[in-house]
Amino acid sequence: MDHRDKTGRRCAAGGRLGPEWHAMRGRRQIEIYQVDAFTDVPFGGNPAGVVPRAEGLSPELMQKIAREMQLSETAFVTDLRQTKENADGPDFHVRFFTPAAEVDLCGHATIATFWLLMELGVVSPGDGSGDPEGETRVFQQTGAGVLPVDLLFGCEGGPARVMMTQALPQVGFTLEQADLAELERILKAPQGSLTGFQGPKPQAVSTGLWDLIVPVTSMEALLSMRPDMGALAQFCNERKLVSVHCFSMDTVETGSTVHCRDFAPAVGIPEEAATGTASGATGAYLVLNRLVDIKQPVTRIICEQGHVMGRPSAIHVEIGVEGREIRSVRVGGSAVTVMKGRMELP
Repeated sequence: MDHRDKTGRRCAAGGRLGPEWHAMRGRRQIEIYQVDAFTDVPFGGNPAGVVPRAEGLSPELMQKIAREMQLSETAFVTDLRQTKENADGPDFHVRFFTPAAEVDLCGHATIATFWLLMELGVVSPGDGSGDPEGETRVFQQTGAGVLPVDLLFGCEGGPARVMMTQALPQVGFTLEQADLAELERILKAPQGSLTGFQGPKPQAVSTGLWDLIVPVTSMEALLSMRPDMGALAQFCNERKLVSVHCFSMDTVETGSTVHCRDFAPAVGIPEEAATGTASGATGAYLVLNRLVDIKQPVTRIICEQGHVMGRPSAIHVEIGVEGREIRSVRVGGSAVTVMKGRMELP
C-alpha cells in the first residue's frame, strides 16, 4: 500500500518514514552553540555562533554553517594541545566566518568561544599558564596571529570573565571642524551635540581596526541619532574607517564609564550591540586624552552599549599604563550560552 506523510512524500508501510529519512539520520552531526557575549543575561550583548569541535570541517563547509546561522560571526575551534610541538605554541586554532566571508579576528566571538570552552570544561583552572591575578592564559591561533586570551574562573570553577589582548593603539587623523559638522548631519544628531563638545576632537584610533572615536555632549543626543547609513558608509570608505564609534560620558549604569553606539555600515553592520575592538580603541582614546582618571599600572574602563537595540552590553577595558605611555590593551567580559543544537552535515 502507498503511504504518504502530511507533505505528500512516500513513506514505508504503516506510515513510517522510509529509507531516505534513515539515511539522513546517519549523516555526520556537529554540536553548535549560540553565545551572547559582553552580557550576563540572555538576549543581551552580541550573539556569536561557536562550533567547539571543528576538526575535519573544510573552509567551504564552515562558510555554509556560518551562512545558515546568520549571525555576524561564527567561530570554529580546533584543539591543538595534544599535537603542539612546544609549550610556546598555540593551544587552539580559531577561525571566524561571517555569513559572507572568513575574517581574521572577531572580538565578541572570541569572548563567546572561550566562555563556552570554560563552561564545557575544555579549559579548566590550572590549564595553560597562570599569573598573579589568578587568570589562566591560553593562546589562540587566528588569521591575525597568535594572540593571548586570559580566563578568570569563579570560586566554584565556572567561568567568570574572558579578556583578550589587543594591539597597542595607533592614532591616525583628528577630524577637522568642517568634517565634524558634516558627520553631525550624517548621523542626524542634534545640532551642536558633536561640534559643541568641550574637549578633544574625534580621532581615528586602531587597536587592530581603524575606528573613529567621537565624543558626544549627552547620552540623550547619542540615543537620538538615526544615521543616514548610505552617506555614513561613504564617509567611512573615504577615510578608510571600519566604524564610527560615538560615546557619551553620561551612562545608564552608575558603574559604567561611557555609553557607546557603534555604526559600521561600510562593512555591512548598520549598528552593533557590543564592539570589542572599538571599545579597546575608545579606552585608549579616553586615556590618551585624559578624559578619565589615569591609574597605574592599569586603568579600568567599562563601556556600555546596545541599550538602544534592546541588547544591553558591558565591555570591560583594561589599559596598562606606565608614565604617560600605554603598555597594553585588554578587552573582555562575561557571556551567556543561550542555545545548543546539533546540525546535520552533508
